[in-house]
Amino acid sequence: MLLSAQRSQLEGRADERELTLGWNRQVSRAREAGHLLVFVQWDGEAGTDHATFSRAWTLYPDFHAEEGEVLVRAVHPDAFAGTDLDAELRARGVRGLELLGLDEETLEHTAARARDLGYAVSGAPAVVA
Repeated sequence: MLLSAQRSQLEGRADERELTLGWNRQVSRAREAGHLLVFVQWDGEAGTDHATFSRAWTLYPDFHAEEGEVLVRAVHPDAFAGTDLDAELRARGVRGLELLGLDEETLEHTAARARDLGYAVSGAPAVVA
């Protein structure tokens, strides 16, 4: 499971609690099933409200990478571009991805790149808006 869950994406939403509870259930199920979790942090430009290393850039407090899971810093809109994500997944024998996030553009670009690299992407990325 590839999860994009930064504070800037989740805090202050009307459905923040409901959404994060649902995502937590999905993350728990993935961990229980022994699936690899990949947390993506999207770097932001200096001076923006989600600049890299700002509070908004950090992962939402309900989500954290545990030992053996992967944390990737990426630049919009593709989590594979300029990162070692493909190498990390291949080294662990991952052949399919489930994408979980809010930003339609990043989900679409990351899913397209994953398919181009030979990964199965479960369904069309589900965008929760």
